[in-house]
Amino acid sequence: MTPGDLARRILGPLTDPVARLYRSYFVDLESFAGKLAPLERVSSVLEIGCGDGHLCQALADNFPDADILGIDIAADPGALYRGRKQGVRFLQITAEELAGDHEGEFDLVVLCDVLHHVPLEEREALMSTARRLAAPGGHLAVKDWVSSRNLATGLAYLSDRFITGDRPRFFTTDSELFGLVVADSMSLVAGGSVPPKRNNRFVVTQKPLVSA
Repeated sequence: MTPGDLARRILGPLTDPVARLYRSYFVDLESFAGKLAPLERVSSVLEIGCGDGHLCQALADNFPDADILGIDIAADPGALYRGRKQGVRFLQITAEELAGDHEGEFDLVVLCDVLHHVPLEEREALMSTARRLAAPGGHLAVKDWVSSRNLATGLAYLSDRFITGDRPRFFTTDSELFGLVVADSMSLVAGGSVPPKRNNRFVVTQKPLVSA
């Protein structure tokens, strides 16, 4: 049991509001989802590493006509999701396992604060799988933390250590993050920061309509 699991057990019904308040210090998930909302022709959305489901809820609000799938390797993905029920589901499965039967099916694939939990030597493989899951002409959106010498980075590290028990490896520059995401013929569509901390950096790429 991780410290985060223990905290959820202690908080009980207060877990959702406390988790939302706590996370809002670091990142505004509704703002991030809103930055993706202008993307066109999105009828299916996949979030890899959906956790408790808070971002899936914001994605469901911003893409009201899209089917939303959240996946995670942790138990009970989407446990704190409180959005619409129709067209939204969660699975405990790896991205690689999902790609076995659903390659090229999703108009938008999202990873939010996932990569800094992934060992350096495994990140490219995960990104390659994420690209495979994106449909031709579909988009891949990645948001992660780029470290700097500020209090927020120290607190973000301690937060991840406390909640997950992991030792996060944050990106050190924008180019490190963008270089990992913008690859394999994917074209850069958008990028920038997500409030309230400028350490929250995101990048959106688009998959070509036909294979290169």
